[in-house]
Amino acid sequence: MAACWLTVSLIGEDTVGAKGDSLSKTATAEETQAPEPFETDGTITLTDVGADLEDGEPCSGTGGYSDIDFGTQVNVTDAAGTLVATSSLGLGEKTEAGCTFSFTVAEITPGSKFYTVEVSHRGGLTQTEEELRAGALEFTLGD
Repeated sequence: MAACWLTVSLIGEDTVGAKGDSLSKTATAEETQAPEPFETDGTITLTDVGADLEDGEPCSGTGGYSDIDFGTQVNVTDAAGTLVATSSLGLGEKTEAGCTFSFTVAEITPGSKFYTVEVSHRGGLTQTEEELRAGALEFTLGD
């Protein structure tokens, strides 16, 4: 009977392993909680587009840049090349620099050594997680 009581009283408490290590039956909430996804933002500017427009007017990619427009996909991949988040470009706006599109990518899976952000098929910008969390990424296409 005493052995039964001892077994029941140990359930849910720390137990001692063979080498005297303390083993916990329950992990704390902090240990079991996965890291929270994060977001980043940035812009892509087409320097050769919008010369005939006034600043602030809507614009879009033309000619060789026709793939850069409202809704163009933005992909984020991790160090293994796995797609971890996607988004799309906002409306283009004529700026002093050209035609600028902004984007925000949310729900990026944390924990990779680096990430690559790619707009359309234009090649990626590689960043550490810390850099990506800081946001304000800037892509430029054109001369």
